[in-house]
Amino acid sequence: MTNREPKPGPRRLGRAGIAAVAIIVAIVLVMFLGRNLWHATEVHDDPPETEQGRP
Repeated sequence: MTNREPKPGPRRLGRAGIAAVAIIVAIVLVMFLGRNLWHATEVHDDPPETEQGRP
């Protein structure tokens, strides 16, 4: 009475590996693009005014 499931074949394991790598790459790309968009908005902001050089 053992309900052992057969091990997944090499093709199925390969697809699972590709899917895992694709998900990780997608997460990294989303983080990279989000950071670049955030940084672009920060660059366009006016710099803080300083009192240097004023009498």
